[in-house]
Amino acid sequence: MQEERSEKRRVVFIAAMVGLALAGLGMRLGYLHLLNHSKLKRNYTRDLLGIRGRIFDCNGEEFPMAASLPARRFFVDPMAVKENHSRKLIIDTLADALALPREEVADAFSQTNSRYVKIAVSYDDTVFDLLSDATCISGVGSEDVMVRSYPHGHCMAHILGFVNNDGIGSAGIEQRYDAELRGTPGLQQGEVEGKRRRELWRRRKVDIPPIPGNDVHLTLDHNIQRVVEQSLQEVVEQFNAASGWAIVQDVHTGAILAMGTYPGFHPERYNEESKETWRNHALAAVYEPGSIMKAVTVAAALNERLVTANTVMDAGDGVFMWAGKPLRDHVTGPITIATALKKSSNIVCAKLGLMLTSQRLNAYLRGFGFGNTLGIDLPGEERGIIGDWKKWDGLKPTRVPIGQGVAVTGLQMVNAYSAIANGGKLMRPYVVDKIVSPSGEVVLQAKSEVIGSPIRPEVAQQVREMLIGVTEEGGTGKRADVKGYTVAGKTGTAQHAIKGGYSNTDYFASFVGFIPARAPAFCVLVSVDRPKPQHTGGYVAAPAFAKIATATARYLEVPPDDLEMQAAR
Repeated sequence: MQEERSEKRRVVFIAAMVGLALAGLGMRLGYLHLLNHSKLKRNYTRDLLGIRGRIFDCNGEEFPMAASLPARRFFVDPMAVKENHSRKLIIDTLADALALPREEVADAFSQTNSRYVKIAVSYDDTVFDLLSDATCISGVGSEDVMVRSYPHGHCMAHILGFVNNDGIGSAGIEQRYDAELRGTPGLQQGEVEGKRRRELWRRRKVDIPPIPGNDVHLTLDHNIQRVVEQSLQEVVEQFNAASGWAIVQDVHTGAILAMGTYPGFHPERYNEESKETWRNHALAAVYEPGSIMKAVTVAAALNERLVTANTVMDAGDGVFMWAGKPLRDHVTGPITIATALKKSSNIVCAKLGLMLTSQRLNAYLRGFGFGNTLGIDLPGEERGIIGDWKKWDGLKPTRVPIGQGVAVTGLQMVNAYSAIANGGKLMRPYVVDKIVSPSGEVVLQAKSEVIGSPIRPEVAQQVREMLIGVTEEGGTGKRADVKGYTVAGKTGTAQHAIKGGYSNTDYFASFVGFIPARAPAFCVLVSVDRPKPQHTGGYVAAPAFAKIATATARYLEVPPDDLEMQAAR
């Protein structure tokens, strides 16, 4: 009897437990279906960043000049630190994890006017896990970002440009091709578990993957670029100059092989420098070229058949009066046109300008690309200043031929000499070889483009021969000599234009030329602003030209054309 009662009690107890469990389950189901349970499940939307395309030099994907890396930016919300959390522990943990000074982190937490104080960027997932520990860390947040990296540091900085804090290309290639480089963002939408904020994978509603941006391949070679930048730094520092710029161009295609400006900057730390430092002086600095313009004047006179290389003209006693103003010259007496170019005679070139007349001189200047942009695929190119020839005063036709009274860019000057080297064909300069999509499709392929033919091929050949004399004994550019190669080029020393005349202390020193002279492969321009105490193009710029030209010729394996050098080999 007692056993029966005990059995009944057990059955009743079990039934009661089952009943309670069912009641609890029912209440839970009712809660889930009838009441607000947003704390358990939450909708979420996540924007996925599209990786920005890479930038390569002409050597292909082995040498990225710019690339983007996924990372997390950590920030501080001082108001979100929980009362039961140790602020000191949070500060110490954050400082250690991100390798920051503790004082800097403490200062961020002490701010009262912002709930979003940027701290640092990290690529390390373990840092994210550490700083996401809600049991002891609060007031610290993070967001997905793409960090633009420039593995070669300051190399090509003025060409590459940089990406600003909003992810927008703001200079150089980054700006010019921002739309092509920029990736397409993706999107995820679904639900997360409210407590642990883990995604409920089966409930994902939208899943659009991001698309990387296109890759840009340049015509520039980082090996040549480094030589250019090092040579510029050396010449600027040696002569206490304000700045310098240099360009190396393929004379047959117009492709830019290197383009440098010094001082430079690091694209990842662009905001540490002034906007003036970001400026690409090779195409944005407008300056009076001086005597490097004389080759254009001689080419124009030859093309008009006004003279030949052997025509003799009189430089007089070294002073030429015109329009009430004296023009001085270190060359005197009767000399040929070839000798006038070799010795850089002001008076002979001024007389050639008068023979050409203002109208024709202006036409040739514009034919060689001066006074207008050349259309290079970089932002910031300047037009230069030629002016309306109809408004030139009586003095101008004698000053423009020697590079005074007009202003040009280094890009225009090197492109004009490349035209002389290229049989009189003026090419459009360019720095982008191709653009490639993430799938490998070439969406843009550059093609060389002839934009003018200012002189006949035979005239170009004559000028090339005359320019060889500049770097030979007795010429103004002897220091531009490159062993194993004949060099054709020209020195230039131009005074800074100031109000009411010209400075007696500030100069532009330049040298521009190409090698090998009789079968040109590439052209190089070097210009230095305000060198001191030496200031002539032959003394300052010519040696820098020689360094760049020598290294470039060897790197490109251009065959030497000096017979003695070939015999020695």
